[in-house]
Amino acid sequence: MKTYKTTCKVGACEPQCGLEIDVEKDKIVEVRPDRSHPISQGYICIKGKAVPEYQNDPERLLSPVKRVGDKFENIDWDTATTEIGQKLRQLVDQYGSTSIATYWGNAADSTGMVAANTICSALGSPNSFNVLSLEYTDRGMVANEVLGDQTLILQPDADNTYFALLLGTNPLVTQGMTLLQRRPRVGGDLKNISKRGGKVVVVDPRVTETTRISDQHIMIRPGTDLYLLLAMIHRILSIKSYDAEFVAQYAKGLTEWKALVKSFTPSKASTVTGIEEPVIVALADEFAAAKSGFVSTRAGVQTSHNTTLTEWAVLTLNAITGNIDKPGGVYFNPGALDNTALIHKFTKRKNPAPSRIGKYPQIFGGPPCTVFADDVLSDDPDRIRALIVIAGNPILSFPNTKKVEKAIEKLDLLVTIDLYQSDTGSFADYNLPATTIYEKGGLHFLTLPFEQYPFVEWRKKVVEPSGNAKPEWDIARDISRAAGIPFLNNSLLNSIDRLLGFFGSAFTEKHLAQYLFMSGMAKKKLSINKLMKAENGIKLGNIEWGEFVQNGILTRDRKINLAPEKFLLGLKKLLDLKQPQYKELPYVLISGGRRLASFNSWTHNMPSLMEKLKGNYAVMNVNDASKEGISDGDKIRITSTINSIEIKVTVSDKVREGVLMVHQFWGHHYNSGQSLARQYPGVNVNLLHDDQVRDQYTGMPVFNGTPCKILLLN
Repeated sequence: MKTYKTTCKVGACEPQCGLEIDVEKDKIVEVRPDRSHPISQGYICIKGKAVPEYQNDPERLLSPVKRVGDKFENIDWDTATTEIGQKLRQLVDQYGSTSIATYWGNAADSTGMVAANTICSALGSPNSFNVLSLEYTDRGMVANEVLGDQTLILQPDADNTYFALLLGTNPLVTQGMTLLQRRPRVGGDLKNISKRGGKVVVVDPRVTETTRISDQHIMIRPGTDLYLLLAMIHRILSIKSYDAEFVAQYAKGLTEWKALVKSFTPSKASTVTGIEEPVIVALADEFAAAKSGFVSTRAGVQTSHNTTLTEWAVLTLNAITGNIDKPGGVYFNPGALDNTALIHKFTKRKNPAPSRIGKYPQIFGGPPCTVFADDVLSDDPDRIRALIVIAGNPILSFPNTKKVEKAIEKLDLLVTIDLYQSDTGSFADYNLPATTIYEKGGLHFLTLPFEQYPFVEWRKKVVEPSGNAKPEWDIARDISRAAGIPFLNNSLLNSIDRLLGFFGSAFTEKHLAQYLFMSGMAKKKLSINKLMKAENGIKLGNIEWGEFVQNGILTRDRKINLAPEKFLLGLKKLLDLKQPQYKELPYVLISGGRRLASFNSWTHNMPSLMEKLKGNYAVMNVNDASKEGISDGDKIRITSTINSIEIKVTVSDKVREGVLMVHQFWGHHYNSGQSLARQYPGVNVNLLHDDQVRDQYTGMPVFNGTPCKILLLN
């Protein structure tokens, strides 16, 4: 038996905790937390302990399959990739480049993301969809307008703060205060804030694991976080408790903000948010007075109403209190590589066109997923006709599931590249088996800015690929060849790959990492061989406080632009509107409530995790249940503007009155290759969320804040 040090990889779980993995006869037999790992320091969660269950799952897809009639038949790799590549080329030649789309999901690593995006780009299509448009592109839009580039994403510094204001996030379960942040021991970090005399405040309509350890829990009405932030900004500006020196030196737009929120008082915000006025006033005063502090959000806010404007208000509040690029505030990690330069370099040849439906801009590499179904179902000759899915499950992830089903059935070509024949794969023309990270290794270079400090590590290959599984990298190469397009949409790298192929080799993920470190984008000199030998990664320095505001802002005048015109106009219009009333739909549906044993649909075929999960359920407030005559365990029908679902309900005092919560990413009623997931299918709450309800700037959907009504069924 041999023991390897590497990191956990369950879906896109950001902490990537250090593991010790025992391998016997080319099989992972046991995993343990690596106490020497500098980031996780001996921590892993229940999902990490279950790594052998998916690695060794007998139901993994281990050979390419092709749909023949109503069944799938095994085919060889050469036939599969040749037929797929030729079909892509035929569609482009007949209908144009917009006929092709790709999608990478939350389980993709950097090379999977690159593989999906570059196939699309090389074919000339702008339709490289990705999971971030379901929960995160609002931050890219705000970073672009306020800081000068969508890659300048700031993360909170829990190690030094005295005030953590967490909106719509449950970091004790997600192990990070904001999406992509790598902070596995976040529970201890939050407790330490209180111990040092600071304060942790959680704004959430539910009682969660994190609210239980916080100093204050504010139960807000879902979808109204923006109004709380506006009232806080109003209060801070009106009593002049903002950091005038910081704003004068590094920012502009304070005058516009003063005019914008002049009449939006805490009293007015109270009527919208359901939070008492004195609570809002005290929150604003305490935050402004704190030695350091930050406001941070996650999916609870980022998949709600007015999400881009909310993130703009978050960044504004951090800025006016002087908490940008300051210990204990929010900061930018430059990372081991200059990811801003890297992304611009690799997207230089990309078709930058906005989405055909809605004209939404591409953020983080692609258009919003909410327009996919409308595009496919249109009669326009330029519509999408083919979709390649890498490490994703859009049939369960996208809003308005019934429409997504119709769109997927209308496609001329659907290909999935995954560990399993997924729910989406049950509709596919081809399902191609991908390797796990433990069967290929690699560098997750696109997430390097979300480390706590400049840090890089190579994830080791520890076992050989199971069956005929291949890395997404090699699959993309073969499809590109068959389609007659350059691999990675890069003529130079494509030529190098062909030259290496002449000598019986290929341009590998290792070569890509070496190229990145040698291309001038590395912060410090680093050889790939040294990196691969480093058992627990390499720290390349500390955060240099003040460097970002001095030299990192990329707006034209190098100042934080607090008042982009498009946001000012949008917010003014919003504030002039009356709040919509849904008298026939008196409840508000949220689809959060992640459980520690679940990571989207990705963990639903792992026995030890499904034993704890066994599907999903609705949660409603005990007073609402009493009013409706509903008891714990009853079955109810939930109806939105577009559909209904039937589901069992749990009655609780841990959710705000007027709110229903249903766990997302269930509904395994399809003919997938995952029998355990089908045994406990759960109910797909995305049947209720309308894909037409979108953020005005990014096209992101609303999964938290959907009006609905309920009916007792038994």
